[in-house]
Amino acid sequence: MNMRGIFIYFYFFMLVQQLIGGQEDRLFYDAVRAEASGDLDLAISLYLEASEISHSTNLHGNLANIYFKKEQFGHAILHFRKALLLQPKNSDLSANLQFAYEMAKIPRSSNNFVNTYLSADFTSFWVIISTAIFWIGLLLFLYFLFFKTNKKALFYYLLIWISLGALTFYPTIISLKQQAELRQEVVTHLPSIDNNNSKSISLRRFAGEQSSANTTIIPGESLIINLAKDGSNKNHISSNGKIWYLARSKDGKKKGWLREDEFGWIIDHNLN
Repeated sequence: MNMRGIFIYFYFFMLVQQLIGGQEDRLFYDAVRAEASGDLDLAISLYLEASEISHSTNLHGNLANIYFKKEQFGHAILHFRKALLLQPKNSDLSANLQFAYEMAKIPRSSNNFVNTYLSADFTSFWVIISTAIFWIGLLLFLYFLFFKTNKKALFYYLLIWISLGALTFYPTIISLKQQAELRQEVVTHLPSIDNNNSKSISLRRFAGEQSSANTTIIPGESLIINLAKDGSNKNHISSNGKIWYLARSKDGKKKGWLREDEFGWIIDHNLN
């Protein structure tokens, strides 16, 4: 490709990026105006359309607040979680999320929002620390091995190195596991159109509308979508074209099939 071709390609690439960015901003501010005028349903529609282009803390925070006003707590919890994923240290969002859990009457044992040093937010921290301890420790070990003759000092050094390695290895593994689960975590909510006015969501024994409930959960509870043997999400398409997913609670006590419109991904699998 010659220089002219590269310039044209770059120009159109930047033009497309500006158009996409402009569309997102337009949708966002249209949603803000709709919310201010009291048209909450239109605001939700516009925010959701903007979220298909990109994510932001303000976008998901605003969505969560509107759903909270409408007492759709499952949707509110989902978007508070999404907002906190982008800005984990936002204390206002954390407080709002906890209040949404209380209003949804979700038991603390079912509240999977964990802000600890073993959470997925700290995966990079633990990986860096454990890697640094390993390589620095290895270099010091080689130094002591080749330049020091005191076997007692070498023994104590090895003991300290192994202990530090074990202390950082454990939280690294736990945090990595939390990160893997986060990619499979969903927050349940009632469908946008709920003809039954139900207050709970059924986890069915089989993938289908007529299947009996294996157990029920409260909208706003978190579940983990199971993986198939090939590593894909375990799902099934029923005869009416609906997609069903096999899910479980973190403790494994609740398990069953739920419909695709009965949950939302914490990490959007269609927009990364």
